[in-house]
Amino acid sequence: ELPFLREVDLRKALLQGINRQYLVDHLNQGQAIIADGPVFPKTWAYYENLPRYEYDPEFAIEILKDLGYTFPSEGVTARENEDGDRLEMELIYPESGIHAQIARAIQENWTTLGFKITLRSLPYEELMDRLESREYEAALVDINLTGMPDPDPYPFWHQTQATNGQNYSTWNDRRASEYLEQGRLVLDLGERARLYKNFQVRFHDQLPALPLYYPVYSYGVAAEVKGVRIGPIFKASDRLNTITDWYIFVEVPGGLEPTNDKSAGE
Repeated sequence: ELPFLREVDLRKALLQGINRQYLVDHLNQGQAIIADGPVFPKTWAYYENLPRYEYDPEFAIEILKDLGYTFPSEGVTARENEDGDRLEMELIYPESGIHAQIARAIQENWTTLGFKITLRSLPYEELMDRLESREYEAALVDINLTGMPDPDPYPFWHQTQATNGQNYSTWNDRRASEYLEQGRLVLDLGERARLYKNFQVRFHDQLPALPLYYPVYSYGVAAEVKGVRIGPIFKASDRLNTITDWYIFVEVPGGLEPTNDKSAGE
């Protein structure tokens, strides 16, 4: 565990130092939206009024300066504090897909702030081994909610999952965990939404992880197909959830003409 990552304000500086709009527009061709937290938009549990951490590298640098991180001498590329804690870390990422491009973009962004970032790509199995054993400093990962239509964040963020579970950030926050526990006990959907709102506010304030973006899946629908409504997609087949409501108007040869004759059909 790196000492400087324990500082909430430093984690906020890291997030505000990432150009997430670039990741969306250039690396995902616009097929994503910037993430505010661990709950997907368009689900009943999503809280849409969280303030966004905008890309602001100048402000992020000011945060680092206020925390006492400066360049110790000319030519040094990583900031340090008076205790000698240097802002350097290894970022591991999956060797497949666009992860290398994302990792390089983040490395470039954080280098501008005064971090020294070493990149290491790993096969998926090795990456998971490192996550499960907590043998990493920073990791670029995808959180897959396939098969989880109930947006319960418990498996990834409850404190009991910090040692051996999927809480890979090892976030041990009692207040957040209480919201998650109560969210599993309460049946009323409105009350659950309130609890998950509180959880999202707490996550936003503490930033145990740095959310990047939510993927967007685009599907073409012929203009003549009506009644198509597509909500959150957790797996590919979810796009067909409302297929029984889809319809097409067709012209029936010899069909009945409208009539005002009340006796018609008697």
